[in-house]
Amino acid sequence: MKVGSYVICVDDSFSAEQMSKLSRIPKKDDYYTIRDVVEYPKYNRIGVRLEEISNPPIEMEGGIHEPTFNIFRFAELDVPPSLEAEIENLISTDIEIETL
Repeated sequence: MKVGSYVICVDDSFSAEQMSKLSRIPKKDDYYTIRDVVEYPKYNRIGVRLEEISNPPIEMEGGIHEPTFNIFRFAELDVPPSLEAEIENLISTDIEIETL
């Protein structure tokens, strides 16, 4: 995943401690766009920030930063969500073929 990737949330389970630090969280099965990718080598973890969600900065990693969401909470999509929905709609629609 990289900045600009389209993702779907696959895990929206947050602990009470996490919820106390976040004003907005991603919802399972909702689509998002990655706006930032942050590596945390000390914790062997990668976090992402989303275009559609921002949270107030909190103290972390020795500074004040907007929190990230663990990358494991998302699955990358091959196409933008609007295009994916349009394709699914076309596939599920009955098409009548007129023959001459």
